[in-house]
Amino acid sequence: MLYLKNQEAVIVVNNELVPKDLTKKYSQKEILEIEKKYLAPAVGHYYEDPVLFVDGKGAILKDSSGKEYIDLFAGICTTITGYNHPRYVATIQWQAEHLVYTSSLYSTIPYAVLVKQLAEIAPKGLSHSFIVNSGSEANEAALAMVRKYTGNPYIIACQRGYHGRTTLARELSSAGWRTFSEAHPSGVRFTPYGYCYRCHFGKEHPDCDMECAHYLREVIRTQTNKAIAAFIAEPIQGVGGIVQPPAEYFQIVYEIVKEYNGVYISDEVQTGFGRTGGKWWGIQHTGVSPDIITMAKGFGSGIPIGGFVSRPEIAANYTVTDAFATFGGNPLSCAAAVAVIEIIREENYLEKAAKLGALLKKNMEELKEDHKIIGEVRGQGMMLGIELVRDQSTKEPAFQELLTVMETCREKGLLVGKGGLDNNVIRLQPPLEITEEQVSQASEIFDEALTKAEKTM
Repeated sequence: MLYLKNQEAVIVVNNELVPKDLTKKYSQKEILEIEKKYLAPAVGHYYEDPVLFVDGKGAILKDSSGKEYIDLFAGICTTITGYNHPRYVATIQWQAEHLVYTSSLYSTIPYAVLVKQLAEIAPKGLSHSFIVNSGSEANEAALAMVRKYTGNPYIIACQRGYHGRTTLARELSSAGWRTFSEAHPSGVRFTPYGYCYRCHFGKEHPDCDMECAHYLREVIRTQTNKAIAAFIAEPIQGVGGIVQPPAEYFQIVYEIVKEYNGVYISDEVQTGFGRTGGKWWGIQHTGVSPDIITMAKGFGSGIPIGGFVSRPEIAANYTVTDAFATFGGNPLSCAAAVAVIEIIREENYLEKAAKLGALLKKNMEELKEDHKIIGEVRGQGMMLGIELVRDQSTKEPAFQELLTVMETCREKGLLVGKGGLDNNVIRLQPPLEITEEQVSQASEIFDEALTKAEKTM
């Protein structure tokens, strides 16, 4: 039923007033024409024929034609509780009816409850949080804090890592997102990551003595003032191609970081909140206790929120004069994040991610036996990467064939992501709400897509 309210056309849906344009049945063509006319070219889409999504439930997305897709990418590793989880939706609705926004200059219940819960699920010793809007901001804030804490400008990041799109976060990233006009700033240094499939030193694990990890000492001794503010690394590189070093890599670099009085930051924007299975944080699988964890993506399961949790002594002098976020810690986002944590706890997502992740990885490893295009299957839990190559011996990246795989998957109702410096790695990072049946169905579709791609080689 149509009404006129404040001279604006609205429509009644479930006894609520909703802007008419939001309920209009737009065609895919109409939406793409609007985007082309009004969006900056920086906004792009997967697929030659972009998909218009209008609904979702669990690990399933539905497009404007009614076709359903199993989402093995969770948006971009974000909708960790799936689409339209009843408790998640109810929490957002309840909070929106009471208080959508007030700044952190005032106290609110959702903010306080959230930071208390973060302290409960964080590794031992991490208790003080700061909430912002995204992973990029979370990394920027954490790095600003440690530079102040240590009085040192040097930050060391890993080759092929990715930490965001804001200025410093972008400069710390080397996963192929830079432009010709950008240069790394004077305080940023890079060290090799444990990418065993493409070893920087031409060696093979475990007969390599983890040279990639030990090289960090050489970087510090020759490229800094022999002290650092921080070392930042993802437990599993996401954009870099779901690259996971052996656990001893992190143990070695941690000891070196401490030797040179640095702060260890674990970037858990993609690996956090149970995605790696069995534990809340990816770094917990390595035996390393970080000083700071940064987070976003699955933190809000679709509602924008990011932040960090830190050792109290590091956070002690990080004051309101150092940082402020207009929307950081707003009640709606914090309430959504509280719901995410409670859903993960009560629905045993940590165990589920480990169990179904192992099944998905087993399926992918079996496909590797049948498909020469698969160079390596790696990762753990619900964060897996399948590196595609044109030749097993040369490991030539199969980036064009990857596009064929993605297009075929889409045609058959499966969504996957891509990554890697050469865009030849399929990223599987599904909602933790996914079912065993959906994992099996997705594996069958992926098998068909690989077969089709191999015919083009």
